Amino acid sequence: MTVNVERLAAPGNFHSAARGSTVGSINDFLGSVRILSTTIDEWMEEELKETTNNRVTPSQLRVLKLVARTNARRIGDVAEFLAVSNAAASKAVDRLVRRGLVRRAEAVSDRRAVELSLTPEGRTLLAQYEAATNQVLKEVFGSLPVDRLEETAEFLDELSTRMVKEGRTREGICLRCGIHFRDRCLLRQTVGRNCYFHLHRDPTLNSHDSLPTVGEEV
Repeated sequence: MTVNVERLAAPGNFHSAARGSTVGSINDFLGSVRILSTTIDEWMEEELKETTNNRVTPSQLRVLKLVARTNARRIGDVAEFLAVSNAAASKAVDRLVRRGLVRRAEAVSDRRAVELSLTPEGRTLLAQYEAATNQVLKEVFGSLPVDRLEETAEFLDELSTRMVKEGRTREGICLRCGIHFRDRCLLRQTVGRNCYFHLHRDPTLNSHDSLPTVGEEV
């Protein structure tokens, strides 16, 4: 079945398209999306275990990527990004500090605050993980036409945008892309959602620049 994204995205067509679909078809579609999402999460978790020798959990990986890719480098930022309390975020950071992956230091602008940075070992570990996952992604998706991937992504973005416009999702800063920071996102462009990544992006890095495997933190 070929879906006309432009027709679906046109004003007033979202409800008519939904009414024209059977409940079974909708559930099949949602099931397929969920299966893909769950499969990717499971695969990335296994890749993380293998690459880091179980040194880092998925939640801790998010902290490493947050600190490496953005200027959000305080405990409160970690808590907001992980959607946990400051106490829970502090414990997560403590574990990374003990493993030699994250460093705490007094913030330059406020000596009462603590600023986080990756140690050279932390940057190397994250860079190795990203290199390994990028290679596997190329092997899995490399045979698929790029235009088909882009069209599918656009279609899913259109659906997500429509659902957000309907007002049945959480308000506030958007964290929906997780660690898959995006330069272009319809939720930010058309719905005006505040994107966590763009609010805190590090101007010295593009979202998918390769991290150096040696040297001091940015």
